[in-house]
Amino acid sequence: MQFDFTKNNSKEILLIKTTALFWIIAKIMSWKLWISDRLFPIIPPFNCSPNLPNEIHFVLLLTSIIGLVSIVIFTPKKEIVLFVLITELASCYLDQMRWQPWEYQYLLLFSFHFFYKKNTNQFLELVTLLLGFTYIYSGLHKFNGGFLYSVWENMILKKFLNIENYYISKIWIHYAGLLLPFVETLIGVSLILIKNKRLIAYFAIGMHVVLLIILIGNNQNSIVWPWNIAMILYIWILYRDNNQVQIDVHFFKNYFNITIIFLIGILPFFSFFGLWDNYLSFNLYSGNVKQLTICIKDLDKYPELKPYISNKKKSIYCQGFKEFNLNYWAFKELNVPIYPEEKTFIKLKREWETNYPNVESAFISFWYPYKKENYKEIQ
Repeated sequence: MQFDFTKNNSKEILLIKTTALFWIIAKIMSWKLWISDRLFPIIPPFNCSPNLPNEIHFVLLLTSIIGLVSIVIFTPKKEIVLFVLITELASCYLDQMRWQPWEYQYLLLFSFHFFYKKNTNQFLELVTLLLGFTYIYSGLHKFNGGFLYSVWENMILKKFLNIENYYISKIWIHYAGLLLPFVETLIGVSLILIKNKRLIAYFAIGMHVVLLIILIGNNQNSIVWPWNIAMILYIWILYRDNNQVQIDVHFFKNYFNITIIFLIGILPFFSFFGLWDNYLSFNLYSGNVKQLTICIKDLDKYPELKPYISNKKKSIYCQGFKEFNLNYWAFKELNVPIYPEEKTFIKLKREWETNYPNVESAFISFWYPYKKENYKEIQ
C-alpha cells in the first residue's frame, strides 16, 4: 500500500495504523495491567463494575490485540475499529488502573475515525484539536512549584544532567524551568490557531525527542516511551507538507465536534479545581498530583509484598512504621503509575483491606510541597 502525503485520506489511514501499532506495543509492555491474575488489586471504576474471572480480562486483551493487528496489516474497516473500541471500553470499565493518558488518547483517535471515516477533513481537524489541547493542558499544569522541584530540578538537572546543588539553588536556574511549560503550551495554541504549522511541528518533535532522551537516560516510565514516538509520528504525518489541516468555521456547526470540544477543551479546565480527573485532563509530569503510600507495621504473613517496602530509614508520614511504596509496586508489576485521584485511593484501600486483612496499615495521600502537614489519611 502506497501513501500520498498530499492526500488527507492517506494521512487518516496512516494515523490510524500508527495508533494501532503503538497501542499494541503499549498492551504488550503493560500486559499484566489487562488481566486480573496479578498481585496489584483490580480497582473498579464504578460501583456497578463487575468482578469478573481472569479469563474474561484475558479474552478482552487478546481480542483487542487481534483487532489492532488486523488494522495495522489491512485497510482499516469501520467494523474492526468499532470492535476494538468496544473491547477497550469493556476493559477500562473493569479496572481504573487502565485509564492511562495514552489509552484515553488512542480511544479518542479511534472514535474520531469511526464517526468520520467518510469525512477525512473533519477527522484530521479533530486530531489537530486533540493534539493542541494535549499540549496546552499538559503545559498549563506544569506552572507550579511541584514541577520545578520534582521534574525540572530532580529529574532533569540532578539525575539526568548531574548538575550540583550549588548551581541548582540559584534563583534564575530554578525558575528557568518554567520555559518548558511555556513552550509546550505555546505549541498547543499554535497547532490550533496558526495555519502554517510546519515550524511549530519541528518544535513539537524536538520537544518529544528531548523528553525521550531524558526518560530513557533516567530509565523512567518506559510505558510512555512508545507514546512519545507515536506523538512524533502524528506531528510528522499531519504537518510535514504544505497541505496542512486548518480548523474553519464549519467545524463548529457539528454537534459531535462541539461535544469533543467540551470533552477535551472545557472539562480539563475544571481539573485545576479538583472537579475533573487529572489523566483525563492531560496532566502529565506536572509534579502537582496527589500521591499515595501505605504505612504498615509488618508484612510477615505476605512475603510476596516485601520487595515493595521502601528502603527509607525514616518516613515523614509513617511515624515509625514502614512505608510501602505503592507507585513502585504499580510500575514494577503493571508498568504504569497509580491513577492519581483520591476516589481511586479510597477504592484501593478497600481492596487492600479485603486482600490483606491481617496487615495493620494506614493509607496516606500526600502532595507537594512534601512536608508533614501536606498529607491526609484516607478513611
